[in-house]
Amino acid sequence: MEFSRKTAQSDASQQPGQAGNGPVLTERKTRNILIVDDEKLFAFLFARLLRSRGYKASFVTNAEKALTRLNNERYDLVIVDIKMDGKSGYDMIKEIRGQYGAQSPTFLVGTGVEFSLSNQEMEELKIYKIIKKPFPRPSRLFKEIEAAIQSHTTA
Repeated sequence: MEFSRKTAQSDASQQPGQAGNGPVLTERKTRNILIVDDEKLFAFLFARLLRSRGYKASFVTNAEKALTRLNNERYDLVIVDIKMDGKSGYDMIKEIRGQYGAQSPTFLVGTGVEFSLSNQEMEELKIYKIIKKPFPRPSRLFKEIEAAIQSHTTA
């Protein structure tokens, strides 16, 4: 059985578990993502979707659990809901940034409420972007996720 050169090249550029028309991760290394959202079903399904695209993904349902996870494991990206019961996502990000400084992960913020920060605050807190919920279609969302991870690895 023969494979064309074109087929071999396109297959080599795909991440395991990734559909052919999805974003291509720039490195073979599995990216570790933590989802922090108090909507458990959403967080579970989102983590499952990320894993199907080749990411290592886990979720927690509040800021306190996220802080514990971050003390025990390194994440390339933390996707945070801003409005949660207990400590808000914003307060959690400030605490993580204060605790880890330059070693803190990059954040992608999801929000269903009106929320904005100045460019300076975004940079200081390592927030790559604020995305309005419901999230955009998966192809766009995965491009944003990979861009956020790349911003962390080049910072």
